[in-house]
Amino acid sequence: MKVSRHSQHRVALVTHALANGGGAATMTAFLYRVLSESDLYRPEVISLATSASDKASVLLHSPGTWREKVRIQSDSWNGVPYQHVGAVWSEFEFQRYQSRRVLTDLFNQYDLIQIVGGTPAWAWVAHSVPVPKCLFAATMASQERASLVDDAGGWRRYWVKIMTHLTAQIDRRALASVDYVFAESDYTRNLFAQHVKPECLGLGPPGVDTRLFTPGKEDQSKGCIISVGRFRDPRKNVRMLLEAYRRLRHMLASAPRLALVGRTGLSPQDTAYAESLGIIEFIDLHTDVDPDKLCALYQSANLFVLSSNEEGLGIVILDAMACGLPVVTTDCGGPATAVIEGETGLLTPVKDPQAFAEKMLYLLQNPNYMKQMGIAGRRRVEEKFSIDTASQIYLNKYDELLNRHKG
Repeated sequence: MKVSRHSQHRVALVTHALANGGGAATMTAFLYRVLSESDLYRPEVISLATSASDKASVLLHSPGTWREKVRIQSDSWNGVPYQHVGAVWSEFEFQRYQSRRVLTDLFNQYDLIQIVGGTPAWAWVAHSVPVPKCLFAATMASQERASLVDDAGGWRRYWVKIMTHLTAQIDRRALASVDYVFAESDYTRNLFAQHVKPECLGLGPPGVDTRLFTPGKEDQSKGCIISVGRFRDPRKNVRMLLEAYRRLRHMLASAPRLALVGRTGLSPQDTAYAESLGIIEFIDLHTDVDPDKLCALYQSANLFVLSSNEEGLGIVILDAMACGLPVVTTDCGGPATAVIEGETGLLTPVKDPQAFAEKMLYLLQNPNYMKQMGIAGRRRVEEKFSIDTASQIYLNKYDELLNRHKG
């Protein structure tokens, strides 16, 4: 039985990161757009509890909630309506991944479930639901949390290690519970391969809006160096970037200013660190910018940099490449799927500020090479990571799964 092109199938887009932004939120927005523009599917967003103070949850530290049930609350995100579902004892991270009756009943109203998570554990909430289930994820908890464990101190370090260990176990069970896994990058696919059958695993990178993210039209020879991310996340290793930038300015006094674009900017500790390095006066901070402003910032730059310890892919790399920027990034897993070494950007060892500074210096001193890289990067995004190209991967798989389920 073939899926009718004259009927719409309800798809639950299930995620956990709407408020905090980042890759999962970007991916959710991409899939919502793709499905909304399709004649076949009607997407509806469901968000899951992520905090110890979640207002829709039954909380261990709040006895007044013990006799209540997990609740569903309606809200909107960037104009998109969604339903938020709490958890039981959401103070404990592993509880947020567990199924609950109200959520299972909600899932049973849909024809297909698409979970969008940073790690696979989020898919475990739907493990008992009989409809086709797909998962998009960027990495595994053990890889994602390595920097957080290193950065934590005292009792918190032990707590993070315990939660990471438990989440890693759920990661493996969740991967085996879904019908298909979309891996964000080659790096991600390799992480998942030992837990997923080959026929149930494939690449599913996010799509970039190449009509929004376009190269700037003016001469950018005096533009800035730009980095975009959640700089308070230890995994992003912003201090390595700051140290590399200090070294760059020591080697090149006329180095462009450094623009840091993120939801919240630097932490007070990292701001103090930048001051101690004597570079704070050369840094411009841009917080909580909208897509149009972000695009304008890319277009005002001449080089994009990313200093992470680990990335599932680095969606911001694709945005920057779409805007015609060459890239310098650490070789931290996922970026190698986007960046072709020496053609669209340069890869450096993780946690090596000297190598990072030298790569930035090399490009800045070779503007023609930077221009060629920018052109090649734009072309690569158009060919491999545009919305039209990326969306077809998902739509084809949904068709296949629904046909199989209904046949």
